Amino acid sequence: MGSTVRLLDVAKRAEVGVGTVSRVLNGSAKVSAITRQKVLDAIGELGYVPNLVARSLAANRTGLIAAIIPVIGYTQHFEIIQSMTDVLHAHGMNLMIGACGYSDEVELQVIEAFLARRPDAIYVTGVRHTEAVRTALERSGIPVVEGSNLTAHPIDTVVGYSNFNASVDLTRLLIDRGYRRIWHVTVNKDFNGRIDDRLEGFQWATSTEAGLEVNVVRCENSFDGGAEAVRLVTASGVKVEALTFATDVMAVGGLLECQRRGIAVPEQLAIAGFDDLTIARSINPSLTTVKVDRVGLGRKAAEIIVSRLQGNDHSPQIVDVGFEVVERESTRRSY
Repeated sequence: MGSTVRLLDVAKRAEVGVGTVSRVLNGSAKVSAITRQKVLDAIGELGYVPNLVARSLAANRTGLIAAIIPVIGYTQHFEIIQSMTDVLHAHGMNLMIGACGYSDEVELQVIEAFLARRPDAIYVTGVRHTEAVRTALERSGIPVVEGSNLTAHPIDTVVGYSNFNASVDLTRLLIDRGYRRIWHVTVNKDFNGRIDDRLEGFQWATSTEAGLEVNVVRCENSFDGGAEAVRLVTASGVKVEALTFATDVMAVGGLLECQRRGIAVPEQLAIAGFDDLTIARSINPSLTTVKVDRVGLGRKAAEIIVSRLQGNDHSPQIVDVGFEVVERESTRRSY
């Protein structure tokens, strides 16, 4: 019966006017507690479901925020999405989540599908997009927040950190610890620029120091990919002292492969990751990595969206949440 119940039916059951029912549904304070309860009881008894589509058309708002992430299931994306959800729910907004699977084509398809449903704002991971994606977002007319990296030229607003600078600082840590033969393990293909920035940071940091022997290995962004990188390095016959992995996922895979092969970490091979996933602190030896306040990043992105939708400052913003290089056992040498 719920789908056929009208606002008028609720008003008749509660013995109030249609306007009073509307005020209760809109959360207006101009309704007495007794009347409000009568309306809520009528809604419950009749199984009335408000027509949110009609209401959003009238208000030019849907109460929906879209978020595009590469994949569902990775901790770093979950933390951002969860903290965004917490902030948005507190302001009566809901989050729609789309995963593009590291595909430019799918990213465009998901964004177009979401825009067709009239979200009030949109969050996208990364700052590197195809021209088609950038054009679609620029023409959307809604607040756009890019996250997890930085750029001097955001589509609208960006909340993130410098993956380039973080990789530079991580690489310099290894150099300062006396490692001279350092290889970097990156992915086969980057999607949104964050991983490529980490590679460029490694290359820049090693180019400024004389006497280093460096190389780059590409593999899958997975535990198996990290293990494969260690196998490739071992089979090369080249003396390697340290591996910096573009992600903790690959680094943990590499560390486990070292354990299978009896390679002592860090005595024979130092390993560093990027992201500071929970496993980075729990694995033995614990993993040197780059830590980012992803919860704070998600909250800030959502707070900017809420502020914009409340009619506050509409000027583009570049918000740097920073990062921290965390040194743990996987790179600490004993002298």
